[in-house]
Amino acid sequence: MKKRIVAFALAALVVAGAWAADPKVRMAIKDLDTDPNGEAFIQLIEKGMAAAGTPVDIELVKVPQGNYAEKISLMIMSGDVPDLIYMQGGEDNLASQGVFEDLRPYVAKSRNYKALMDAHSVQRLESFPYITWIAPPRVRTPVMRRDWFDSLPSAKALVANPTVDAYYALFKDLVAKKGAKFGITVTGATNGYEELDAIFDAAFGTTSTWMKGGDGKWGYARVSPNEKAKLEFYAKLYKEGLLDPEYLTKKWDSKEQAFYEGKAGMVLGVAPGSIDVYNTKMTKAQGVDLVVLPPPKGKAQGYTPFVDVTKETRGFAVASTSKVKAQAFAILDFMWSPAGLKLAKLGIPGLHHTDDGKQYVLADKYGEWYNGWFGDSFNGFNPDKPLSRPLVSKTATEAGAMAKKYMMADKTILIPERYIANWDAMTNLYKEYMADIVTGKKPVSAFDEFVAKWRKAGGDEVTKYANTVLK
Repeated sequence: MKKRIVAFALAALVVAGAWAADPKVRMAIKDLDTDPNGEAFIQLIEKGMAAAGTPVDIELVKVPQGNYAEKISLMIMSGDVPDLIYMQGGEDNLASQGVFEDLRPYVAKSRNYKALMDAHSVQRLESFPYITWIAPPRVRTPVMRRDWFDSLPSAKALVANPTVDAYYALFKDLVAKKGAKFGITVTGATNGYEELDAIFDAAFGTTSTWMKGGDGKWGYARVSPNEKAKLEFYAKLYKEGLLDPEYLTKKWDSKEQAFYEGKAGMVLGVAPGSIDVYNTKMTKAQGVDLVVLPPPKGKAQGYTPFVDVTKETRGFAVASTSKVKAQAFAILDFMWSPAGLKLAKLGIPGLHHTDDGKQYVLADKYGEWYNGWFGDSFNGFNPDKPLSRPLVSKTATEAGAMAKKYMMADKTILIPERYIANWDAMTNLYKEYMADIVTGKKPVSAFDEFVAKWRKAGGDEVTKYANTVLK
């Protein structure tokens, strides 16, 4: 009789979505395998999942050092496919080869995950069901030092009436009156013009990747007159030394260091997470916090890159060949449960925070805790006890509110496989001409030459396709 009762209990667990054994789930996440607290974090996940009735044995997969997107793709193509995989590029090609599982059924049956998905995340999963991520849109906001903001009338004038000219005036004052080497620095090496565009695209009239013209047809924004006018402005900034002269080769770390050292008057960061990091580091480096600036008004007003709903640009995938698919996804479902979010957002007990019985006391080392492995948002995180201090700074909270206020939904398409090679070539052509125009190697008039080459290289064909799918 006792054996029968045990068997019945185990069967009930399976029906409830749990399992009796501790199945091994191989998990790959960027940087977690090299974090000194990574294994302790994994053990806490295992403990929490066991308490939730879904025990697993998590094996943290070591990913070769270097470009993560490239290294994880090479690992998968070589035949080493983890069960749960954080992706940050390259997922299109792998998904087309059947490497990833359709996650929609798992999300639909989830206990916690689906309830926390914002509308843009739901749309992205429906469009591209192979990776999923819960986080606010990755909207970048510009920030500057508060002491410089307080002492510059041009900074206050920008907030009162944000325009392209007001930004230009502030860039000039940052160099002339505050000793910055340049008004703004960006990571041109990895993002092209994404960061500068986050400020200026909308003001010059570009409000989505594809825009409808007066004739009712869709056209690619990067070959429009709006783009030409914007690049002329960028070239002006570069010529006058207001744009970092090394922006084309700037990496994330060197960009941020230039800002902390006072060489750059302004940078952009993803709100609220990156802005909170910038604020913390600037406070340590210079003893001041940061001020968030609004996007300039012009033909339109808003922050870009636009909120793309065609797919997630990063997120988790489950291998289609995995023998523990349900268990792999259960890790995600747990991490967005109250217990999982507490672990993800507060860090390791005794190291990043303590519980004094009345509140969670965030330790000095909490500032070193990276809480973005399972989404950099605080969706659904409501701790059961008060916090000794806010998790993010006032500046980060303001940046998040500003991003939400000025975010812009995108109108774009997924490029079909038959056009991808041409599209990559066209994108490289764009980067080449834009770099040459901004740095003065080519005149602004060369933009027309670029457009002609772009159309000939496949632009007309892709544009025709875009008009068949955009609504």
